[in-house]
Amino acid sequence: MKGWEELKLIQGIRARAGSAGHGVLLGIGDDTAVVKTPAGGRLLCTVDSIVDGVHFLGDLNRWDSAGRRALGAAVSDIAAMGGVPLYVMLSLFLPGGFPARRVDRFMDGFMSRAREYGIRLIGGNIAATHGSFAADTVIIGKAYRGRFVRRSGAREGDAICIAGTTGEAMAGLDLIRLKDTRSYPVLIRRYLEPSPMLNEGTRIVDTVAPTSMIDVSDGLLQDLSHILEESGRGARIDLDRVPVTEGVKYAARLLGKSPYAYVLTGGDDYVLLFTVPAERYRRRISGTEIYRIGEIVKRSGIAFYEYGRKVSLNLDTTGYVHQG
Repeated sequence: MKGWEELKLIQGIRARAGSAGHGVLLGIGDDTAVVKTPAGGRLLCTVDSIVDGVHFLGDLNRWDSAGRRALGAAVSDIAAMGGVPLYVMLSLFLPGGFPARRVDRFMDGFMSRAREYGIRLIGGNIAATHGSFAADTVIIGKAYRGRFVRRSGAREGDAICIAGTTGEAMAGLDLIRLKDTRSYPVLIRRYLEPSPMLNEGTRIVDTVAPTSMIDVSDGLLQDLSHILEESGRGARIDLDRVPVTEGVKYAARLLGKSPYAYVLTGGDDYVLLFTVPAERYRRRISGTEIYRIGEIVKRSGIAFYEYGRKVSLNLDTTGYVHQG
């Protein structure tokens, strides 16, 4: 391996870390770690990073949006467990000569999101870097009513569901790259300022008790693959049930792409993907449309169907893979 790839690195680090240890209910391999407190509570702990030019576009001069994105992306991992965020710690990595006004705008966006979610900033760090601006966000939360949802619980016969729609964030990024930021503003907002499904996560846990759940950050197929790998199962996806919004159709026509390239492999949507026994599926939960897009199967891999007929789907990738 000439460079590095995220999943291979995680596997190696996970092997080095060994067993979770006393008090750790869930360690490496899920959206957040879960730690048992001496009083018997459940703490959720996660960290997320954003880097200028990789996770957001600093040259757009939307540093307030970058701050909202930094906190929103980290909080989404808590939402994926059906949890509640409580505290945040922030580390900033600043290039030499980085303008203080950009830091101020970043923090304006970051703190506006913190107030929105009722999270307290309790510490962090600032360091100089010879690279691009970057930020690490650590979230400490709690399990909602003592319960949390793993990636690893999907069972054969479970319905595969998404809360909301996918593909619009990557469609928005493509419009930004075309310098077309006015034709479809909702797509631009979906990319620049993703919103985690915090309330939806707790409502899903309350209403249908999902067997597994994850947030769609790297692409629907990529993140579904994490559930399948941890659960030791495969999936059938019914393409005719996967929602395709008018915004995605617009971008696909403009760019000459298949809409499936957006809805199946586009990342940064931060909607919730979960599995649930078929009899517990609901079309709507607390006002959010829930789309049943497939089924968990025993055999490994992902098979695609359209109107009941098995089809082949040629995609360049299953989603975003961090590598270097």
